[in-house]
Amino acid sequence: MKADALPVAPQSPAAAAAPAAQRLSDLYRWAAGFVRPERAALGRVLLLSLLAVLAGLAQPLLTRTLIDDGILARDAGTVLATGGWMVALALAALAIGFTCRRIHVGASARILHGMREALFAHVLRLPPDYFARTRQGDLLARLEGDLGEVQRFAVDALLSAINSLLTLVGTVLLLALLSPKLALLLALLMAVNAAVLSWVRPRIEALSRQSRDAGVEVSSFLVEKVGAVRCIQTHVAESRELSRLGGLHATVRERLLAAQLWGYLGGAFPNLLLSLAVIGIFVVGSLSMLAGDPLTLGTLVAFATCVQRASAPLHALMGLYLQWQRVKVALGRVDELRAVPPPPEVAGDLLDGALPAGDLVVRDLACTHAGAPRAAFSGLNLTIPAGARVWLRGPSGSGKSTFIDLLQRLIEPSAGWVSLACIDLRGIDRAALRRHLVVVSQEAVLFTGTLADNIRYGRPDASEADVTAVARAAGVDDFAARLPDGLATRVGPRGASLSGGERQRVALARALLMKPAVLVIDEGTSSLDGALEARALAAVDALLPRTTRIVVSHRALDPAQFDQVIDFPPGAPA
Repeated sequence: MKADALPVAPQSPAAAAAPAAQRLSDLYRWAAGFVRPERAALGRVLLLSLLAVLAGLAQPLLTRTLIDDGILARDAGTVLATGGWMVALALAALAIGFTCRRIHVGASARILHGMREALFAHVLRLPPDYFARTRQGDLLARLEGDLGEVQRFAVDALLSAINSLLTLVGTVLLLALLSPKLALLLALLMAVNAAVLSWVRPRIEALSRQSRDAGVEVSSFLVEKVGAVRCIQTHVAESRELSRLGGLHATVRERLLAAQLWGYLGGAFPNLLLSLAVIGIFVVGSLSMLAGDPLTLGTLVAFATCVQRASAPLHALMGLYLQWQRVKVALGRVDELRAVPPPPEVAGDLLDGALPAGDLVVRDLACTHAGAPRAAFSGLNLTIPAGARVWLRGPSGSGKSTFIDLLQRLIEPSAGWVSLACIDLRGIDRAALRRHLVVVSQEAVLFTGTLADNIRYGRPDASEADVTAVARAAGVDDFAARLPDGLATRVGPRGASLSGGERQRVALARALLMKPAVLVIDEGTSSLDGALEARALAAVDALLPRTTRIVVSHRALDPAQFDQVIDFPPGAPA
């Protein structure tokens, strides 16, 4: 795409949110995509669950045989044989349960991890302004807690529901076979239970959302404050922050208590009905036997055993009903994250490979951040020749960092265009662009690992010689020589063991290792003293003589060291 063919309108973000039902359907299809590869494993789990149900249903029949044909008939052989079968079924149920659990845990974990990886990949594509308005604790809660809640219900809970339903249906059929009169009594109690739960459900749903929101507030608070401990200490704000945490905890306790009490009511009522059912069975059954009903003692005990066996799946199903109210909250939060549109992709001439050397041309460029009352800048026109050394200067808030974000396509312009070697940046694949247009920011980001690992972050396959060369050029070797293991020294989370200037030198070395076509140092040497900064910039010029170098700095640098000085905002006097 040539410069005279510009501009190319960027693809607009996804339109307004789809109707709630459609979005929920899309979410189900998204989740089903991770379940589908595990169909074989889940099918084996279902088959094993069916075998376990059949083994469990056989126990009450064996109990009836043991009482009527063994104990009451005084037949020792029947007692021993029936007891042997009961032991065999118990051992078989244990083996089936162990095998089922082994298969199910593996499949469930793969589904959860696949969902989280896909959601994390989506998050990595989101623009910077999303993270500027989103609390980190809330984002972590969606990726960890909410997604885990959805996965546990979608796989663990639903498989448990199938198992419970099979057990319940089989038990009800067995109960009807043993005594239709007693089965009718049990059905009446279950109808009462369903009516009570329909009254409890909306209250649990509302309290679940309130409790989850309160928990997110605590997570967000801790993530923010733990990352700012030094600031809290220097402002003697420990007691104030502790008091705020206490207030958040009080809200969590209040909402948690309300949710637990209503949840207890929803779970305890079936227990009450079970107790009433067992009492009713023995009372009604005993009266029927006294009235001459052919009901036997073994049948009565088997019936009561079936009811008690039915209590576990009944409780599980009622628990799933209550859990679904909490899952709906988590589903909504996961769906909100999935619905955030990433920047649109625009097909162009150059999709991959090295960027050709060429001038960086900006024409009528403007950018307005989402929700901002005014444009960050507008009407920007400039040309930076290939290989030039440029100083980009201007006061804070003049739009310099926004311009750098536009160069890397972290955001898209609201008007105008930027081209490199006559190719519109919007027609270049983002990954290819960012491999060859590299930015060293003021906030140097390091990761847990060694100094060498952090330098290699942009080029994991770089040789030891290349790493050593860029470490020397960026001044990393000055302080690495004093460390116990040199470049193999581990730096801790976010490079916490290094000073700000040391972290910036590591970030500069990382950028140099990528050998970019355009290198932008956006206040990336602000923590270095003047002499060290000048030495680092000179080393960059020596190591990358053909690279276009753009230095963004508030400092009073020597204009003679640059081929071009650009003042921000556009039109500002030199």
